[in-house]
Amino acid sequence: MAKKILIVDDSPSVLAVLEDMLDELGYEVATASDGKKACLLLETTRYDLIITDLTMPVMDGIAFAQTAKQMPNCKFVPIVMLSSEEDETKIAEAKKVGISTFLRKPVKEVQLRTILRVVLGS
Repeated sequence: MAKKILIVDDSPSVLAVLEDMLDELGYEVATASDGKKACLLLETTRYDLIITDLTMPVMDGIAFAQTAKQMPNCKFVPIVMLSSEEDETKIAEAKKVGISTFLRKPVKEVQLRTILRVVLGS
């Protein structure tokens, strides 16, 4: 059975690129354009990994991760933060709410594969 990954990003192009990469690698992928929509998905489905953007409207990646980590079916799910920012304050804040690791935009397939191997063991 394929592992399930939720991608949360307000950029349709980023969602499409990541979804294509993960599809090709054999993962089952769901997407959401902001943190609130992602939280709705988390209420009904358990994911093996969440990849979320840092900067989004409605609910940013840090607020989303903090909310997700409080949900019973998501407490131990690894969360990877996508960002093009290098703001150390934001990175420290993200680590405090339980982000497993960071992935720099633009995402390269080799980086994604490495993170999947480390975080999911696959």
